[in-house]
Amino acid sequence: MEKKAVVLLHGFGEDSSIWSSFVSAFQDEYLVLTPDYSRIDSFKNIEDYADFVYEEIKAKGVEKCAVIGHSMGGYIALALAEKHPEIMRSLGLFHSTAFEDSEERKQMRLKNVSFLEKNGTEAFIRNFTPNLYAEHFVKQYPEKISNHIESSSTLPVTALIAGMNAMRLRPDRKHVLKAAKYPVLFIIGELDKSVPPEDSKAQMMIPKFFSVSILDQVAHMGMVEEPESTLATLEKFLKK
Repeated sequence: MEKKAVVLLHGFGEDSSIWSSFVSAFQDEYLVLTPDYSRIDSFKNIEDYADFVYEEIKAKGVEKCAVIGHSMGGYIALALAEKHPEIMRSLGLFHSTAFEDSEERKQMRLKNVSFLEKNGTEAFIRNFTPNLYAEHFVKQYPEKISNHIESSSTLPVTALIAGMNAMRLRPDRKHVLKAAKYPVLFIIGELDKSVPPEDSKAQMMIPKFFSVSILDQVAHMGMVEEPESTLATLEKFLKK
């Protein structure tokens, strides 16, 4: 029997290696795709990222798939679902949201672009990365934060700027959730500073078929902060 396909989309300031432990867990049962757009600087908007992911999926001969997106990966997953609903078996928003950026957040992203242009990747990643994690996790596991910083410090500054601008300009996509004829999973971190938990919770009831996992002690990096529980949540969702 042909394996069902699972597409794991990484977030901003990381690459597809963020999913390595999940790939190991899933690959016996599923065809796992982890498109990597972390070094591409030619995309103008989230739709361009979604087109890239779609081509990667079709290149593997996949007709239908579960698409799980972390943070910016969730924005890409929603754009993909809007353009190609026929390929969607299910959708997972992993610390992500269908809402567009608030004006305050748009201004913050512009400041981040200015910082990147002036200071480069390494300085930005060093400042940016610890805020993705819960404070207690940063104190308890400094080596994991260091690993993330070291891994992401090699990303091209132009690619980070492209991603930041694409996130800032993305439209609201609540209508994609409302129209979904497939199950939608929300993984929410109560301590998330990047995607406000109240936004994540406000979108939960939009799709007709949904599951939710709310993580009390997690910020924005559930696959690192609580790998066992987030993996178990995904496994249960995919089996459904």
